[in-house]
Amino acid sequence: MERHIRWNWERSPDDDDMVRYHIVVVDDKDRPGIVRRILEQLQKCNSVIPVRSREDKVKGTEFRYLFESYDTSVAPKMISWRQISKRIIKDSDLRERTKGNIENYVAGIYS
Repeated sequence: MERHIRWNWERSPDDDDMVRYHIVVVDDKDRPGIVRRILEQLQKCNSVIPVRSREDKVKGTEFRYLFESYDTSVAPKMISWRQISKRIIKDSDLRERTKGNIENYVAGIYS
């Protein structure tokens, strides 16, 4: 297990004009700061609406993860992932669920 960021986006189930970003930051320090750098890029283009947030420990490591979801109308191409100095993983399974919930999916990855 190493420091990294998982992310995905999908159409927001709450608003057809918006997309929902899911972001998971795994690190041993400054997880909120890393998410803030991503959000700053989104906020340059349009507003961002927080949906959820959860933080927990990554089992068997010194790392913790921070999971957050946001609604916005900003397309993924507007994010410069190179400005984020972590390993980036686009995870197509990081999405809203019809069975269970996304929080359980994230917890299952890291426990």
